[in-house]
Amino acid sequence: MDRYRLNPLLSRKEIASTVKRLADRISRDYRGSELVLVCILKGAFVFLSDLMRKLDIPVQVDFVRLASYGDQMKSSGMIEITKDIEIPIEGKDVLIVEDIVDSGRTLQFLKNRLALSNPRSVKICALLDKKARREVEIEAEYLGKEVDDFFVVGYGIDFNETYRNLPEIYYVTPIDQDERN
Repeated sequence: MDRYRLNPLLSRKEIASTVKRLADRISRDYRGSELVLVCILKGAFVFLSDLMRKLDIPVQVDFVRLASYGDQMKSSGMIEITKDIEIPIEGKDVLIVEDIVDSGRTLQFLKNRLALSNPRSVKICALLDKKARREVEIEAEYLGKEVDDFFVVGYGIDFNETYRNLPEIYYVTPIDQDERN
C-alpha cells in the first residue's frame, strides 16, 4: 500500500464518543429484552468490542463472516458465508454490528437471512455509512457517522487484511508517481 496515503478521518476521541453515544441509545432501547449482537467479521470486531463494553444491559454475542471484497477496494457484489451464527435467535432481538455500510448488499443479505430464524426483531448498528455507494435500500437504525465515498482503513477495517490495527480511521488516497520518488 506504499502507493497510497493514509489521511486522518476519525480520531480515537471521536470514535470513543461515537461508540458511547451508540451504546447509550442501544442500552436504553433494548432494556429488558433479550439482545443478541451479531458481529460481521472481520471488520467490525474492534467496534463490537468497544461497543459491548459500553452497554449497561446484558447481551449475547455471536459472529458471522461474510466475504464480498476479496483484495479489492470495491465490493464484488457476491456474498459468501464463511462463518455462520451459533446462538439460537428465535424470539430474541438481534442487532447486527457492522463497521461500514457501503453498497448495502451484505447487510440486506444478512438481515433477510437472520429473519428466517424468526427473531423478535433484526436491526443494524453501523459505525460508518457511505450513502453515496448504496445499491440497495437499507439503513442502519443505529449509525455512528456518515462519511464521503472514501476507502477507509483502521479500527478493525482493512485493506487486503492489513491496517486493522490502526487505532484511528483513515481514508486512503493514491500517491502520484512524483511523490513516490
